[in-house]
Amino acid sequence: MKVGIVVSDRDDWTAQALMASFSRRQMDATFLDFSELKSGIGKRLDFSCSGTDLLNLDALVVRDLGRRGAVDVSFRFEALTALEELGISVINPPEAISSAANKYATSRRLHEASVPTPRTVATTSPKIAEEALHSFKTAVSKPLFGYKGKDIILLKSSEQADIERLRSIIEANGLVYLQEFITVASGSARDIRAFVVDGRLQGAIYRNAPPGEWISNLARGGRPTPCPRTRELEDLAVRSARAVGAIYCGVDLLESKDGLTTIEVNGTPSGKGIYEALGIDVTEAIAQHVCSNLDHRKG
Repeated sequence: MKVGIVVSDRDDWTAQALMASFSRRQMDATFLDFSELKSGIGKRLDFSCSGTDLLNLDALVVRDLGRRGAVDVSFRFEALTALEELGISVINPPEAISSAANKYATSRRLHEASVPTPRTVATTSPKIAEEALHSFKTAVSKPLFGYKGKDIILLKSSEQADIERLRSIIEANGLVYLQEFITVASGSARDIRAFVVDGRLQGAIYRNAPPGEWISNLARGGRPTPCPRTRELEDLAVRSARAVGAIYCGVDLLESKDGLTTIEVNGTPSGKGIYEALGIDVTEAIAQHVCSNLDHRKG
């Protein structure tokens, strides 16, 4: 069976771990960089990437779709959708990656699935945004399609400079996505990253922010430590993954005074932090899902 692993960095820990997990199952895996994606439309529809005919693959596992801007991302999603329609198993499904990548879409799907999530406002109006900030008192502004904790800003309604910053965000981006800031019950600057594969919680870690910081993403210097598995954590993580339709994902949660609340779902997560803190290689479960799914199709 032939599997393509979509990456932008072949040396990425998760990409290498996926390759090893597929190799252990005697699967023919290859790395694909979608910056080299090509689709031709003539007598037939064709797709190729990095010298590989994508129509000869049995499955595609998307670790990192890569992007330069809105136009090429749209093309890459359309290509994945077409490949899925042509019978190639795409993991995660394009719709799930899209729903997880768009923070408003994630928030809406979590709400529809009755998963606890912070109060959220997305708006193009500076006036409405300011009203929301005053309602929240403290809020977090996040890029709608952000990643690795970049361009996340803490805003306080009591600070005139923050109100001006809020207006500048809308002026620059045409929209602002605001989430109510949740004070972590433990008093620590940390969140929880739970890794779900095929409807099962593989493990969870605390992501601890560096001293003096409040953003805990590992890409921003956060430190992974083991997080105990609880029934509440497992339930919310699995329901969050199901809400966006992800086969595998990282679910980010906060410990509020009222219990756990899901803040984000990552549809192309790294497994490195889980491995470093727990010794669990989540790519084994991903590879097993792909193998089982393909065996079921052929059976």
